Amino acid sequence: MNSNRLFALCGMAVIASAFAACDKYETGEYAPIPKLHIGEAYSHQCEDNNYVALEYDSLGEKVVLLNFYPEEVTSLEYVKYDEETSTFSFHKGETARYLISWEYESDNAVRILYGQNGMWYDMDKNRRKQFILTANDGMTVRMAAYPLTQRTINITVNRFRIEEYAEADKGSGSGTAD
Repeated sequence: MNSNRLFALCGMAVIASAFAACDKYETGEYAPIPKLHIGEAYSHQCEDNNYVALEYDSLGEKVVLLNFYPEEVTSLEYVKYDEETSTFSFHKGETARYLISWEYESDNAVRILYGQNGMWYDMDKNRRKQFILTANDGMTVRMAAYPLTQRTINITVNRFRIEEYAEADKGSGSGTAD
């Protein structure tokens, strides 16, 4: 009798996972927005599959990850760009410091985020337009925008740079994550 119950529970679990898989397919997979060029005005009408949820987010909304041409953001060979997740990741083989800087014009709320151990942190809390990040291999950086009520992103990113931090840059008034 116990084996029959166990068999029935396993069968229901398989059916439930099949329905969940179908539901995921029906709602659509995430799709990054088209790439934008640094210094050019960019506008995009977002679809449902362009949004991702940042669970910790104080604004409580889904965001659209801005998609870049990586050579316009960094020349560091060990900083890799993943177009599917619109993230830059560090793979130097050691902990290093980086100067992340940005400047943009937008009616949208925009956040510059770094990721570590599955959590995302806002680098622009002090509105200084730059941040010194101490990064281990696998840490990530990305820029996210909150669409306006018309589901539109309107932005001109004038600067978004990832560079090695040099001690000569010290005293620049940056925020830090050590």
